[in-house]
Amino acid sequence: MAVASEAAKRRSEVDEEKRLELTEHLAELRARIIRSIVYVAIGATICYFYFEPIYGFLFRPMSKALTGHVEWRIVFNHFTQPFFVVLQVSIVAGLIIMAPLVTAEAWGFIAPALTREEKKPLRWIAPFSVLLFCGGVVLAYWVARFAISWFVGYVSWFPHGVLYQDPKSYVLFMLKMMAAFGVVFQLPVVLMFLAWVGILKSESMKKSWRTAVVGISVVGLFVTPSNDAFTMLMMIIPVIGLYIGSIWLVQIVEKKRAKSTR
Repeated sequence: MAVASEAAKRRSEVDEEKRLELTEHLAELRARIIRSIVYVAIGATICYFYFEPIYGFLFRPMSKALTGHVEWRIVFNHFTQPFFVVLQVSIVAGLIIMAPLVTAEAWGFIAPALTREEKKPLRWIAPFSVLLFCGGVVLAYWVARFAISWFVGYVSWFPHGVLYQDPKSYVLFMLKMMAAFGVVFQLPVVLMFLAWVGILKSESMKKSWRTAVVGISVVGLFVTPSNDAFTMLMMIIPVIGLYIGSIWLVQIVEKKRAKSTR
């Protein structure tokens, strides 16, 4: 009985330690989330006072596509809409400029749970991921002008046709376009991660490249916000190139993984 009582006492102590540890983790997570929200709020406040250049940057592709081609006007459907457009743009822009601090908070919470070996790949994968995302965003910004020009071209098919553009829907379109390109450009990072955990092999990538091309094309059809042929091709072709380049990157990951498991 004494032995059983001692074992029960130890189990109780272990459970208590686990509960305390979980409580501490939740408290840390809450604190980091609150700090992240404060960072975004500060960023949104700063961007609120610089709304005009930010919106000018977002609107430039449409302005270039429309000027001299069709008659157009910015139109608001409700008197509250201008304020909410400013608010939404400020929040998104604030999140973007404060992304390094938000990422640092996320890393500070995750890092203690990772071993030294698990942290090593992240030192170069994280910057590579950011570079790919920025590359996708830049390409989307460039492509947007041509996508808009293609759609706007149909306005001239209607006599006396005038375009009344809702700024909220346009901003949403641009954000979707840039986000879609940025996320899809993360393909090499995903493939490298799958190779690191042993799920993917470079040889299988070489053998199934035709299937990959078809899969990338199908994904491009669904995730391209504008759904025009030019924008789809501008997404699909670079991603196919990224897939081909990822074969070489996966081979490098396989060699590093083999050395780490010896």
